[in-house]
Amino acid sequence: MGFKEVMDAATSGDPNAQNALGYIYFEGNGVVKDVDKAFMWFRLSARQGDPEGQCNMGYMLAHGFGANQDPEKAIELYKRSAEQGYVRAQFNLAHMYSEGFGTEQNWDEAFRWYEEAAKNGSLAAFYRIGVMKEEGRGIPKDEKEAISIFEKCWSEGHEKAGFRLGMMIFEGRGTAKDQNKAVKVLAKAADTGSSDAMCQLGKMSLSGEGMVKSHSNAVKWLKKAHARGSIEAGTILAEIKVQVPENIL
Repeated sequence: MGFKEVMDAATSGDPNAQNALGYIYFEGNGVVKDVDKAFMWFRLSARQGDPEGQCNMGYMLAHGFGANQDPEKAIELYKRSAEQGYVRAQFNLAHMYSEGFGTEQNWDEAFRWYEEAAKNGSLAAFYRIGVMKEEGRGIPKDEKEAISIFEKCWSEGHEKAGFRLGMMIFEGRGTAKDQNKAVKVLAKAADTGSSDAMCQLGKMSLSGEGMVKSHSNAVKWLKKAHARGSIEAGTILAEIKVQVPENIL
């Protein structure tokens, strides 16, 4: 459908078209980006009970896009959407509970909604369950199960899972310690863009633990990590007196 068709359907009251129009304005897709108009159309869709519209309106309120920030109202909208089975709302609701954003921190509710989202196919939610099991947040600590979850997520390309899996293998948590295997996992995670993995490889190259000690290799990995926003990598580079461009965060 073209913009005119979407607009006509939206103004006629179609909640799916209203939601689609919200996306168009939010992303500036063929129109001038306008978060106020995006919020208006998401709200109209949400008012008709559309779960995607409710989730999108909740997102806008959680972040203060197109309206005053209102995380408490965002929680309400995420919950309405999540209860209709909308996966992204289930994940966002779990995140709000885990962070204590718009509500009291509640790890039981966080786990409940991450689990629902994971059952409905959310890889990101499944990864978060792995983190909760690794760290024992809100549920009993279970490093073996965390390893299993990270392996599954990593096999589907989740770079953060690759980093956590590599570190657990490196430290021998939930599995036998195997530095050679850990380095391979971390290197692959770094290749997929994990700044955490890049930073870890740099630290290992500096210390010689698990890798051949190499200042030049360490600097290479640390610079890559720093260029992708790693504060820790930047701190280490400063400590070893390596200059980095000022425009790199």
